[in-house]
Parts: sequence; C-alpha cells; structure tokens
Amino acid sequence: MQIVQSCWSRNQKSFLSSNAGWLAPEYHLMGWALSSLQLRKFHDELTLYTDSVSARILIDKLQLPYTNVVCSLDKINNYHPDLWAIPKIQVYSEQEEPFLHIDGDVFIWKRFDDELLSQGLITQNKETATGYYENIMRSLENELTYFPEEIIAERKKQGNIEAYNAGIFGGSDIAFFKEYTSKAFYFIEKNTNQLHKINVSDFNIFFEQYLFYCLSKHQEKKISVLFDKIYEDYGYSGFGNFCEVPYERDYLHLLGTFKRHKQICADMASRLRHDFPEYYYRIIQLCYDNNIKLEQDHYSHLPSKTEYDLLSRYHFLKQPDLQQVDSDAEINHIAVNWRRRVVDDFLNGENELNIPKVIEKRLKKDVTRFEEEIGGICNSKFLLINKDYLYQRDVLGANYLEFIFGNKDKITEKKLVVSKFEIISSKYNWSILDEQELPLKKKFQKLQVPYQLKNYFAIVPECNAQRYSVASIDELDRYILKLLKRTMTIGELMGKVAEQFDPEELENAYDDFQLLIYGRIKMALLCKLIKSADTL
Repeated sequence: MQIVQSCWSRNQKSFLSSNAGWLAPEYHLMGWALSSLQLRKFHDELTLYTDSVSARILIDKLQLPYTNVVCSLDKINNYHPDLWAIPKIQVYSEQEEPFLHIDGDVFIWKRFDDELLSQGLITQNKETATGYYENIMRSLENELTYFPEEIIAERKKQGNIEAYNAGIFGGSDIAFFKEYTSKAFYFIEKNTNQLHKINVSDFNIFFEQYLFYCLSKHQEKKISVLFDKIYEDYGYSGFGNFCEVPYERDYLHLLGTFKRHKQICADMASRLRHDFPEYYYRIIQLCYDNNIKLEQDHYSHLPSKTEYDLLSRYHFLKQPDLQQVDSDAEINHIAVNWRRRVVDDFLNGENELNIPKVIEKRLKKDVTRFEEEIGGICNSKFLLINKDYLYQRDVLGANYLEFIFGNKDKITEKKLVVSKFEIISSKYNWSILDEQELPLKKKFQKLQVPYQLKNYFAIVPECNAQRYSVASIDELDRYILKLLKRTMTIGELMGKVAEQFDPEELENAYDDFQLLIYGRIKMALLCKLIKSADTL
C-alpha cells in the first residue's frame, strides 16, 4: 500500500512565516520533519503531494526523506486558503491504487498493521459530536445553499452527528474514493459564493469527515479503524502526550488545540532534537537565515547559528560536568512585566466581563507583586547561570521520561533529585496567562477565583531570552520536591509520600495512588524541577 502525505501552502508566497495552526512557524516545520521521519522509520516508501512553494522548503531546504514527490497541488490555488482539507480531498481523488494518507500532525512509533492496510476503507477512529459540532452544523445549514443528499438524509434522522477522524484515511476501495471526492468538490463549489457568510475553517470537518461518514453509511460500507474506541470531538485526551512515547504510546495526533499548546509543542521539538538532531538544527538555521522569530530561542547569544555549529555544540553538551556558573557572562537586567501589561490592557479596555473595581484593584496589585518577585529571583539568582549548563540540562532531560518509565519493572529503582528552581506564591493563578490556546476573555474568567486561595509556582531558570519559565504546583508537588532535595529512588519517594495518606484508604486504592505520584513525577520532569540521578 502506498503511504502518502499532503502539504499545501494555501496559496501563500512564504511557507516559512506561516504557522499553519501551530503555535509558531518553527513548530510547523518541526512537525513536518518528525512526522515524515517517523513514517520512514517504519515504512520503506513515502510520497509527498505538495505545491511548488511547500516543496522548496520541505524538499529542497529541509531534505525530508520522502521517496517520491508529486508537485500537483498548485492546481488548487484558486480555492479559499482556509479550506485546509482541500489538498487532502485532491490527493484522495488522484489515487489509482490502495493508499493511506497520513496527516502532517500525526506521529507513529510502530508500523501500521498489514491487516489494517489491506482493508477497503480505513480511518483513525469514529467520532461522536458534542454540542460544538452541532452548533457549527446549524450555522452552516443557515447559510449554505447546497448539501449532498447523503448529509440531508442523515440530518433528518435527528441523531447525534458522527464522523470518521481523518488523521489516517485511505484503503483499497478506490471507486468509493472517486465518488466521495467528487461529491466533496461539488459540495464546496456549489457553496463558493456563500463562504463569506461562514467561518470557512469550520466547513472543512463537514465536507471531509462528515460527508465520508454519511456516504459510507448510506452505502453500508465497512470502515476499518486504527482505534476501536469512539471519541467525542473534544475527547482526544492523551493524543498529544510526547512524554509517553514510545513506552506507552505509539501513535500521536495533534488535532484541535494541541498544535497551539506550549508544552506539547516544546515536547515535540525536544523529541525531534533527541531523535533527529540534524533536522532540528537545520530548521533552526533556516529560521535564522530567513529572520523567522523563534518561539524557543536558545541560540541568540551564540556567535554562529549554522546547522554544523549548532549540531557540534549539541553533541559536546551531551557530555557531563559543565560549570554551572559563568563568571564571564554578560549581565543584562531581566525585565519581568508582560503580565502587568496584559492585565492593564484588558482591564482598562472594554472589560466585557464587568469585573468589579475591587477585584480589578486586587488583580493589578497581585500581578505587580508576582512579577516583581520573579524579577528579583531572575536578577539575583539566575543571571550568572551558564546558558550552556541550562541547555545541557534540557538536552539530557529529553530522555529522562523514557529512561525512568520505559521498563515498568524497574521504575521504583530509578533515582531522582531536584534541579534548580525557586518557589513563590500568589493569590491568583497567573499561569493561566501562559495558556496561549485560550482566548484572553476566557483567561480572565478563569483568573477570578476566590481571593483567599493561595497558588504556588516554581520559577525555573532557562537559557532562552526570557531566562525563566513558570510551573504551577500544589501542596503535594511541594512535598515531593522537598523530599527530593536529597537523592532517593522512586520506591523510597512513594513510601515517604504514602505516610501522608490514610493507610486503609491507600490499601484500597494503591493503583490510583501510584498513578497520581507517577503523574506528578512526569510533570516535574517536564517542567525541569527534578532530574534523573542515574547515569543514562
């Protein structure tokens, strides 16, 4: 079976500056790199269908390992750029033999099963809609002038909207795909003059995934799925957990807001750097050469930013025993005030939430104190930390989770110890402002918690321009971090923490307790609060 991917620049002149739904352009490029590299690790052939703009970057510049490139997608440049599923429909329509299309935000750590690949129609899984899909569909029905008869018939049943997720899409039933794609294009073209009345991006789900469901159901086709579980449209928990590959998960799909989640993007980039460092640093150089601002800029202080020099530094920093303090560091005062600006701009604007003046005053006072405390820590304790030392911490830390949790029989024997951080508290949970996938209005809705609550945060030194990161922690995290000021095994840590629980309750729910503590350890490793004390 032919394994294929598709990439369309959406008729834009610059592929590099587009984030294409990701948090930043660098993650867009890294996503393509990691997705294709993992596919080639398990499948001998991989074809990319693309346009000339995308090909110049993915093939000519990044040299991604596609065995075949079909530059046929310039022909769809007349379509609306927000119709991001159009290239997939086009590629499905061009197939003349069994195929499996893999989205560019899908990552595998296991070969697709031959039995699955032999089926007539293949998808990732079946979906059932929450009110989110239903509301979108109603808005489309109010504005669009044409719907395929199969969709009309399904809607008359007045059941929940169901669909098939197109993370993977394909099969050997080529005749079905010819009919399906013909109907999809007709669906789009009959509504071209109505697109200005709708959210065009929302339309994609319905002419690709929902139409596929309705047509296959109408024709009583058997659909083979990668996952038997039926997911709700907002229920894909865990599909972005890079911290669990490959020892717990062998398939990820960064659908929805996952591509805009700061931690998920950072974990994806870290995975690419760990497994394919030459591609990672090729992307870094490409961004620098084209003045593309990096979301994670660990390199601005370096004199050379070529792939060769960055890769050489990476391999050098995998060696232990770097000095923590850099006495020759250039001292520049670290300004910490962006949260104050966000709060002032929001509260001094229209204030749609009608936040009472007394709460406004408390928010402004608390965020000022919060950032002043972070600034004090950064300028008194973080400025002289060697940036190479911090980058080495990140490089070595990329393998901690797999090393610690990869062998379930050995987890309790692994040793942990705290890394460098400082803990502060605040009356409000200011880490909400870091949730970049949330609209600002929702952030302020979540911020308004009872004034007497105390929130704790770990302030972690970083080697980027900001020089710090913030991790939200609670009392259990604080206790675990306190214990790990001395090196101990996970088994010893579990024993110490267990002393704080009721013995009878613990005996009846020990598996839940274990999952809880393992989860806190994983979070602390990801946030760089602790590290492995073993030699990897």
